[in-house]
Amino acid sequence: MNIVIKQEQVKDYKITEEVVKNAFANAEHSDKNEHHLVSRIRNSNVFIPELSLVAMDNDDNKQVGHILLSKIKIKNEDQVVESLALAPVSVLPEYQNQGVGKLLISKALQKAKELRFNSVVVLGHPEYYIFFIGVQYGFF
Repeated sequence: MNIVIKQEQVKDYKITEEVVKNAFANAEHSDKNEHHLVSRIRNSNVFIPELSLVAMDNDDNKQVGHILLSKIKIKNEDQVVESLALAPVSVLPEYQNQGVGKLLISKALQKAKELRFNSVVVLGHPEYYIFFIGVQYGFF
């Protein structure tokens, strides 16, 4: 398997939404609307094209995964801090548990650092993400 991570392009949108839909089709904790979430984020002012990445299987010339980080604001009484939300991470079922999600997360966090973001809030299952974000990248 030869996986390459690249920035999603407009021409990829329809395929990406199918990948996201298929990735969550049998997920236990899913409302089956993650593909709609991706579309809504793309059409909002929180979308950062450089942080919407796709995983390509170069052997099959096929998109097999997607990750999206989008802008959020964290507020308290005294201040507002800009951060990123990581959600969703999507990998086609036949490619899951083979490191594709890890590659997507690693590349997205690397790009977020390059863009000078200092934090990422994870939306999803803590067991899946804790290693990548907490330990490997030291965002916490």
